[in-house]
Amino acid sequence: MENINFKRFMTNFKIIGKIGINQENGIDRLAFSDKYYEALEKLSEIMLKENIDVKKDKVGNISGLRNGIEKNKKIIMIGSHLDTVKNGGLYDGNLGVISSLEIILSLNDNKKNLKHPIEMLAFNAEEGSEMGGTFGSRVMTGRQNLNEKGIEEKLSVYGLNIEDIKKSEKNMDDKLCFVELHIEQGGILEKNNCSIGIVTGIVGISRYKIIVNGETNHAGTTPMNLRKDAMTGAAKLISFINEEAFKYGESFVATVGDMKVFPGAVNVIPGKVEFLLEVRDMEQERIENFIKKIEEYSKKLIDTEAEFIQTVNKPSMKMDAKLNKILEKVCKKNQINYMFITSGAGHDTKELANKIPTTMIFVPSCKGISHSPKEYTKEKDLEIGVNLFYDFVLEIDKEFEN
Repeated sequence: MENINFKRFMTNFKIIGKIGINQENGIDRLAFSDKYYEALEKLSEIMLKENIDVKKDKVGNISGLRNGIEKNKKIIMIGSHLDTVKNGGLYDGNLGVISSLEIILSLNDNKKNLKHPIEMLAFNAEEGSEMGGTFGSRVMTGRQNLNEKGIEEKLSVYGLNIEDIKKSEKNMDDKLCFVELHIEQGGILEKNNCSIGIVTGIVGISRYKIIVNGETNHAGTTPMNLRKDAMTGAAKLISFINEEAFKYGESFVATVGDMKVFPGAVNVIPGKVEFLLEVRDMEQERIENFIKKIEEYSKKLIDTEAEFIQTVNKPSMKMDAKLNKILEKVCKKNQINYMFITSGAGHDTKELANKIPTTMIFVPSCKGISHSPKEYTKEKDLEIGVNLFYDFVLEIDKEFEN
């Protein structure tokens, strides 16, 4: 395997990644924030210094193009997101951006003339904002709904308008594929002592607001056997959700992470409870089957009634089989221990996958921790990942045409 300049990669990785560091050693580089734009400008400065053609769009995405030697060849796109969650880690997103930069720099160092142009990308607002997650990549691929309710008001929060969205869209017809290197954000690779995850798909996400209705009453004067306690009904329902989710096996997860109790007083029996349920899996049919079981169970609850309102429905997305076959071949050639894996988190790749062939490469996350100051990937795993990414791009240039 032809080596990238790992020392340079780590230098740039820390220069950009530590922008927004806080007192807890976490990173606050939120979408559209001053720290986000500081990182964007610093990245642009590094790219320009290396004679990379830099372009920025209205929504805070940045791209850099390296030309190919053959005319009319489609562009190989590589990259990730530059924003973080609040008090996030050094690796999420930043790894994919800086490794993409390093690929272009190493191609130049090694005087590699590829047939295809290479375009590195850094997306804004993958982690979510007023506009929702994967906003930058949604806009770039033309997948942002311009008729979405309240969109103009939401955009105005960031000084944007509909025309800015239209101007930030890229023509995807001249793009060959997209590849994203990312930390796993889970513990599967580490548990299996595996260096690389070849991502086969990104799970679907369904979210429901569940409203459990009972009857508000005096907590001191209402006997236990005469109560219609919405909190008790909600607790039973949540316990069933958790127990049932275990039956579906790997990649299937169900989470209740938000709850509101009404009226919310210690001396009043709750008359209503609202909570949010999120379910993720590769198979939409399994998600729907799970929800049906939860609804059926809710009807068995005595003295309470439950209402289910779907708020999010994002189908799963499979990665490109041809790209993954090439990636597997590169792993075998370089004697890298790999496994096939699904992504339980959403990524910009999912938006690109609606337009062009895509795949992702995962490197291990220590203890499976992410979205935290404790997020960490060992340098030896980073080096394996970035070098594999570089080699993969070389093979895509040789083998992949769609």
